[in-house]
Amino acid sequence: MKTAKEIITMNTQEKKQIVNITRLVEKVVGVSNIQEGLALVYPMHTSSAVYISDSDWSLTQDLDDVLEKLIPALAGYRHDETDYKKNADGHLKAILTGHHIILPITEGRLDLGTYQTV
Repeated sequence: MKTAKEIITMNTQEKKQIVNITRLVEKVVGVSNIQEGLALVYPMHTSSAVYISDSDWSLTQDLDDVLEKLIPALAGYRHDETDYKKNADGHLKAILTGHHIILPITEGRLDLGTYQTV
């Protein structure tokens, strides 16, 4: 089985930011020369998440709104008492949205459905 690994490093500008990384993942798959297989995408931090969604920006905003209603920032979480970053809400939101995704690779490309983005 052929494998490849690439680490994509990014620094977000906001404490809470949703970033479309589809093109970055597609680029990594393209240079891997893997024609058929699977791509595992996961963030290497516990307050980050990765998910598949429709590419419509309004859905991204809706997700952000829903997560904020479910897990408001600075709501008196115990973790905020022990962590100087006070980012318990980020950890909890990441747990709910998902830590990894597995995507099919077909004919050397990500095999995403219509409108799907990472």
